[in-house]
Amino acid sequence: MHVIEFQGPDAKPVGSKAAGNPVAPISEMLEAKTLLVNNRPVLLATGPYVLATAHLMEQDALLWHEQSAGLYRWNQLHAVHVQDRMLEPSGLLLYKVQPNEGEKAEISGEKVTSNELRTRLLEFRAELCKAGLKQVRRHLSVRISGGQSTFQHQLVKGMVADILTTLYMAETLPEDRFLSANPGLPSVRVHAWIHQELDEAFRQIQRLGGGFGFLRHGVSAYTYAGQLVKNMLLPAKEEY
Repeated sequence: MHVIEFQGPDAKPVGSKAAGNPVAPISEMLEAKTLLVNNRPVLLATGPYVLATAHLMEQDALLWHEQSAGLYRWNQLHAVHVQDRMLEPSGLLLYKVQPNEGEKAEISGEKVTSNELRTRLLEFRAELCKAGLKQVRRHLSVRISGGQSTFQHQLVKGMVADILTTLYMAETLPEDRFLSANPGLPSVRVHAWIHQELDEAFRQIQRLGGGFGFLRHGVSAYTYAGQLVKNMLLPAKEEY
């Protein structure tokens, strides 16, 4: 992607540098949230798609196939790499997968559960939101409006407070005895609610970023990856 810098007569494409500081290593954020079983990473496929990174694939990743409720080795799968230019800055890889005909899953017992893997991806999405907020804060803090840092304006501070409230809810979810342990409240509904709140937090971050927020190498790298996670984890429409 080329972005034109208009600050002088010798304007020329400057690529990702026009988006300010490079985004934080999104691939490393996913790797930090990935469950390991016998030192092998476990990826989650709730439907036909799964997110990975080159480093995870090098570690002989396993796949938890939610429909089969079991683990598959990668060589048991038909996997097609999906090309997506919007994912390039993030270092994430998107695959469309399905078990090969006749292959049986290796049931893992209590080592892996869909809920744990879903929770880890929800936490990953919250980390993306946090990183996007950090990027916007750095972007606005050096800009002056009305004689003060743009980041110090009351409207901006109010939007940031809303985002931080959502992040607090997402981070405390595993410890919330009512939300995560109430037998009458399925965890899938709790997760869906948090994802909806994160949607609004990401929208606020995009607004705060202005034009900077919509550059492929800017805040949008976090937003796009986060939306992809949500799309992968969506339950049936009537439950969402």
